[in-house]
Amino acid sequence: MDDVQQLGEMLRHYAESETHKKQQLDVQSARWAQKLNELFGQIEHWLAPVKTVGLLDVQREAYVASGPSVPVEVSTFKTEKLNVQITGKTVEFVPDVMGAGGLVTVAVIGLTAARHGSVSLVLPADKNDWLWKKTNGLKDPDTFAFDANFLASQLQSLIPRERI
Repeated sequence: MDDVQQLGEMLRHYAESETHKKQQLDVQSARWAQKLNELFGQIEHWLAPVKTVGLLDVQREAYVASGPSVPVEVSTFKTEKLNVQITGKTVEFVPDVMGAGGLVTVAVIGLTAARHGSVSLVLPADKNDWLWKKTNGLKDPDTFAFDANFLASQLQSLIPRERI
């Protein structure tokens, strides 16, 4: 095989590889968007009984996920973020750019009292159940199954207690 033929073979393999990578990214991106939509729908459903009382409000807002390697100007990760208004405070569920292998992460802002802590929801690429992950400093994160009762217990911490 001469160099021109070898170049042609290399280009063909490269094109096939790029096509395959794009197909994988498209599938993972579609799952990312679907899982976020399902998550926000589930949270809205869980909070609907309280929302009707007028003590809590839940709203979606257009959002473009971005990060250090994906600036907002070129991000293809167009979605929504979910805002929960409770007792004058806002809890935001803000999607991160899709992670490696289709990992879906949502930053939960407004619920941590720890100075260096953060809270996020994580959906591993091969799973369907969201995990609540609380990180505080250098120690290993605390991880919990995320369901209606767990969310309610977290939101309860935002309700001021009467002092006697």
